[in-house]
Amino acid sequence: MNTVARRFSRAALTYERGAGLHKHVAARLLEFLPEPDQVGTGSILEVGCGTGVLTNLVRQRYPAASLCVLDVAEGMVESVRERWGDSPAMRYVVADVRDFKAGHSFDLIVSSSALHWATPLEPTMANLRGMLTQEGVLCAALMTDGTLRELHALRRQIAPDKTPPGRLPQGFEVLSALRGAGMDVMCHEIETIQTHYRSADDFLRTIHAQGLTAGEVSRAALPLNRAELVQLRLDYDQTCCDAAGGVHATFEVLYFSARS
Repeated sequence: MNTVARRFSRAALTYERGAGLHKHVAARLLEFLPEPDQVGTGSILEVGCGTGVLTNLVRQRYPAASLCVLDVAEGMVESVRERWGDSPAMRYVVADVRDFKAGHSFDLIVSSSALHWATPLEPTMANLRGMLTQEGVLCAALMTDGTLRELHALRRQIAPDKTPPGRLPQGFEVLSALRGAGMDVMCHEIETIQTHYRSADDFLRTIHAQGLTAGEVSRAALPLNRAELVQLRLDYDQTCCDAAGGVHATFEVLYFSARS
């Protein structure tokens, strides 16, 4: 996780370049959150705050609640602090959610596009469940296996000996982890999203700027060499072109709401 933390900290200033996907996912996640009157003046934890895309929506939806924002990347947390400042209603924490202990319970825990990094999932979900009140709810959206499928397939063709060792969880694995942690899954949905980019070069630069090239899901022991990278861009432009004149990429997102 330290490598992921460093990569996302460096990405804090460039994260919102092409962040339409994250804004879409955060907005969709609102459909799974409790009504404002169910939270009221309660306490909320946001896991993986990034630069504050979901933070802004949560603050607007639950203006009377207190909010603790957490991220493993210090640069991301500082980005949110600069936007919202210090107030009794806000708390900022740099920590790994897998072993974070808040010292008190939350009425609602939310997370958008972050929990897929917090593996293994079941102990992470168990830790989150332990921080919920008796009627507390965990609502999250996370990327699942099948995300960036075009990129991974081309990479395997070009350099089969340089395949990243990790993969994103499958949807059923996330739901199984929740149930294994003692959570009651109230609802869930998988959304397939295709995003558009001007070119393969634009696509690769964008996901790098957002920190999505970190971790074992994207990095192999040996990096692609210059010739392989050139071939990857050429092949992506040819095989992933779309009607809009650029290229597309696929993301698989699982949304869920679970009760402790």
